[in-house]
Amino acid sequence: MEEVKMEQQTAADPRKNRYVVDIRRDKAMMMKYIKFYNRVKHPRVTFNLVMTGILLALVPTLVKNMALPGVIVCYGVGALLVATGLFRQYLALGTMRGDPAVKENEELTYLFGNTGVRVRQNGSVDNMGYYKTIYRIWEDEKTYYVGMNEDDLLILPKANFTEGEEREFKEFILEKSGADYRWLPVGLWNRFKNFGMQIRGHITRMRIEAQEREKERR
Repeated sequence: MEEVKMEQQTAADPRKNRYVVDIRRDKAMMMKYIKFYNRVKHPRVTFNLVMTGILLALVPTLVKNMALPGVIVCYGVGALLVATGLFRQYLALGTMRGDPAVKENEELTYLFGNTGVRVRQNGSVDNMGYYKTIYRIWEDEKTYYVGMNEDDLLILPKANFTEGEEREFKEFILEKSGADYRWLPVGLWNRFKNFGMQIRGHITRMRIEAQEREKERR
């Protein structure tokens, strides 16, 4: 009976750590954040910039007798757009590293308790919010990404879990938060399979909607 009571008290303790993840905000971690953010928030920006640059650079070959200043502008701006599209993550990395609010190589420890998330940094522990503030969790082959409080994004490499089984982390967060879940693979083969699953799901939904409309007409 005493052992049962102790287990119940431990489970009810809001500060009991269920999962602990240690990370270092180094160059690689910042680049992972930038690539993920661009992929989720602005997935077509790179393609649009590169294609616009190429089309602009082709203008002098399509327009006969273009004035020299126009040719220079088309080639120059076109090359700039292509370079920006291909290397924009490095431009964002330079901006992030120059931000005084971002401390490079800072060590952070995320603590996932029974009721909410805390972070340990610089010797102090701060509350980040309750699980209900988590609105979405993304996952790829090696990392969990947890969006909470609208603006916070926690990057949690699966290899960095020091407490708790990382395989059970997703189910734990979804149960506690009721958040949305997205599988967002990085590998080409997994991305291809994920795209195929999305297409099949879309076709299935269309069939169900068509069947429902047919039933309503009857």
